[in-house]
Amino acid sequence: MELTPILITAVIFYFIYAVWNRAATRKERLRFMETIASMTPDSLAAFKELNPQWELNVRKDPRGNIRPACLLIGLGIGLLIVWLGLTSWFPGSGFGSPSDAVNGFLMLASPLLFGGIGLLVAYFIERKH
Repeated sequence: MELTPILITAVIFYFIYAVWNRAATRKERLRFMETIASMTPDSLAAFKELNPQWELNVRKDPRGNIRPACLLIGLGIGLLIVWLGLTSWFPGSGFGSPSDAVNGFLMLASPLLFGGIGLLVAYFIERKH
């Protein structure tokens, strides 16, 4: 029995469900924020007394995208280094060379190393602000 059509159908239906669920969750969140915004200060204080850990934080952190961006830049630089290393150090195909262990090490370690360097740069950027 061929499983490809079944898997394709399952992926399509999961994608549709995920998009629908994300939209519904977003609408719930917006409705909750509208309700909180329309409450009087007295009712907000009473709600805060019922749950002391509750705080409303609607501001979005402007530096929230720095960490993933630096990680992706680091991974891209690492993959570029792998590509340059395999094409210049091992001319030809680059993958059929006698030292496959070196190729495997380059392909694994270089993106991880530069991704870590990217996260370190993001840490220093966030710490500076």
